[in-house]
Amino acid sequence: MSFSEHTKSELCTVESSEEIQKKAEIIGFLKAKGSFRISSDLTSVTLELPSISVARRLLGLLKEVASVDHKTVVVKTKRLQKRSKVEIDLSVSILDFLDISIVDLDADDIFDWISSDPVCFGSFLRGFFLASGSMIDPVKGYHLELISYSQDLLKSVAKALDSRFGISSQITKLRYYYRLSVRKYQELIEVLHLMGAPLSAKRVEDIVQRRLIVSDVNRSMNFLSANADRIGVSNAKQIRAIQVIDEKIGLDSLEDELRLLAELRLQNEDLSLRELGEMMNPPMSKSMVYSRIRKLIETAESLEERGKN
Repeated sequence: MSFSEHTKSELCTVESSEEIQKKAEIIGFLKAKGSFRISSDLTSVTLELPSISVARRLLGLLKEVASVDHKTVVVKTKRLQKRSKVEIDLSVSILDFLDISIVDLDADDIFDWISSDPVCFGSFLRGFFLASGSMIDPVKGYHLELISYSQDLLKSVAKALDSRFGISSQITKLRYYYRLSVRKYQELIEVLHLMGAPLSAKRVEDIVQRRLIVSDVNRSMNFLSANADRIGVSNAKQIRAIQVIDEKIGLDSLEDELRLLAELRLQNEDLSLRELGEMMNPPMSKSMVYSRIRKLIETAESLEERGKN
């Protein structure tokens, strides 16, 4: 089962306490994708749904809201499709129980009583997502989408998401329909909570946290590696300078403090300046060691320059 299917399974178990929330979810089902057909005699509405469990969810809501005649038909899959679709034929009288008309159903906007109430809007989104939404496995990326044949309807959803919850989304034109996408993980998590899928939201949060930890570790390792490279180059330069001094005039010609530091560096090529300072007697600070190392390097450069002349 895909992550999207797991999320839908979780949403199918959400219990709505208020009838108005159930109506909002049913309207989300009806509005989604435009995958409903109204019969020529205006007596029935046919919905196409992605799975039996989703169809069962809608039928359960309809049973709680009103007694509506319906029949369920499983449509055979096309050759290239893996899953069956489910069609539900409903009496158009369902619209009376929802307090909407066929014109309202076909309109490209969201009712104010839905968009202005966070709980009702979440219920509406739940129905919309169950009917025509999907989500990429967060291990592969962050992407939740809603599909509709109506660009204006998706614009209404996007406007409500942004104005009420500060959630940004993008609408893309595909071949036969439009797609609304939420791609920022923080906002995707908020949408999951809004629809009533805290377990799916928690899984996304866990995956995000693991990625952040891995990213921090990689960043630290890269920093340490780069720092080690810099230290290696710097240490090699110091050792080269000390070797030049030893070859040209001998380390014994240096002051005792410089000679001891030079010998310690030759014996401990990988130590940092701070660690070298701790080995001195008396101990030296990093800045004190640095200034003396600079003096050794300048002495070596002077000896090499003198050798050229």
